[in-house]
Amino acid sequence: MGDIIRLDGNRIEVSADSKEGMLVPGIIYVDPELERHLEAQAIDQVANVATLPGIVGVSMAMPDIHTGYGFPIGGVAAFDINDGVISPGGVGYDIN
Repeated sequence: MGDIIRLDGNRIEVSADSKEGMLVPGIIYVDPELERHLEAQAIDQVANVATLPGIVGVSMAMPDIHTGYGFPIGGVAAFDINDGVISPGGVGYDIN
């Protein structure tokens, strides 16, 4: 995984050049204590979501982030209504 930068006491950024194809950066809302427990695969999933067509703003993850099926659990993303995608991974297969 490429550049991960601590922005402040509650956020880290997965820079948009961390992975080929990323259209936007990733923001993970996590303090330094929880950051020590982040799963590498979940961080990679934040980057993967940032490559999806039509993503708007940033690929985000909340403090409960952990590895999911496509999106990380705790992941959040918005997509352009005309150019974006609909992903069941962003909702969760268990509650979908």
